[in-house]
Amino acid sequence: MLFTPWGPVIRSAQVKEPLKAPFILLFILICATVILSALNLMYTWGMYDSATRSFGLPDIAQRLPRSVFEVLIPAVVLSIVLLGFRMARRPFSRFLGLVIVLGVSYVVLVNGMIWCGALGGKGQLAREAPRQYVQPFIFFRVGESRIAVRSIADSAVKGILVFDAAKAENRFSAFAAGTVSTRTGTLTVTAAGRPPVVISGTPDLSASSVFAADRLTGLFLRDIHTLTTDFERLLAGSVGQFFAACFALLFLCTASLAFLRLTRWPLANIMLLVIAVRGYFSLYHLLAVSLAPQIAQLVTDRLLAQMFPAVALAALGVVLLLVDIIYIPADRWLKEKPL
Repeated sequence: MLFTPWGPVIRSAQVKEPLKAPFILLFILICATVILSALNLMYTWGMYDSATRSFGLPDIAQRLPRSVFEVLIPAVVLSIVLLGFRMARRPFSRFLGLVIVLGVSYVVLVNGMIWCGALGGKGQLAREAPRQYVQPFIFFRVGESRIAVRSIADSAVKGILVFDAAKAENRFSAFAAGTVSTRTGTLTVTAAGRPPVVISGTPDLSASSVFAADRLTGLFLRDIHTLTTDFERLLAGSVGQFFAACFALLFLCTASLAFLRLTRWPLANIMLLVIAVRGYFSLYHLLAVSLAPQIAQLVTDRLLAQMFPAVALAALGVVLLLVDIIYIPADRWLKEKPL
């Protein structure tokens, strides 16, 4: 056996690292939750409430539990990934690391969603509102038309002026009153007349365009919202399925830390891990919506059909864990580090 002056120091660091890991994970998780919650609060206010009220402390306090609930899944997953970078640079027992990361993240995610869901349910959810798109005395585009109103109160508008550039003449139309409504990004303006004039289409954002996400970020936020909604539905309908889904998702994310040691190129490993985790946000919904109904037609056990998405995620995590144990060296980054 070769003894070096650094041997005892290395062994001492390896002993201390598992003791530090839970506290480092909690610290990263708290920081990630605070930052993501603040961004979510600003985004929600900018997209839905900036046209009707200011960004005040009472609104923040009312919205905060729901905001934490909405960002808890990505915050926990991000914390696992960030801790994985440290574990790849300072490796210790992979089984012990799996137990620590999975145990801490599971306790935080389950309890956080239960308590924040209960507290957030008392607050008012952010919803689309006509005021998000319609501002008095300002033209806004709906489809091919430009519309301006004199006043708006809830869904009632007065003094409607419509400009239609597609017409060769009589491009302007005026109406005394009407209504405006929104549904899944579609704005409908109904002007009182005989017969009523209905103008519907995708509107331009007014002041909230500053807070609108770009296409890629919007898709990512959509998948996070879908996954959070799926877990919220499980929490309200079946606590057992909720526990299983949380465990399966976190187990898969923890097992995916093997990607950080997959090749000798750290940057490529990080990109692979990010791509994989990005896919997990839509994978559960895909399994639950597309494949679970088909599985329910093939098996007679109703519980097995309901647990299929969680079982599929856990099975994929087991495969990644076996590949990690059998084929991937635990200290690859240290071995590839130049002298």
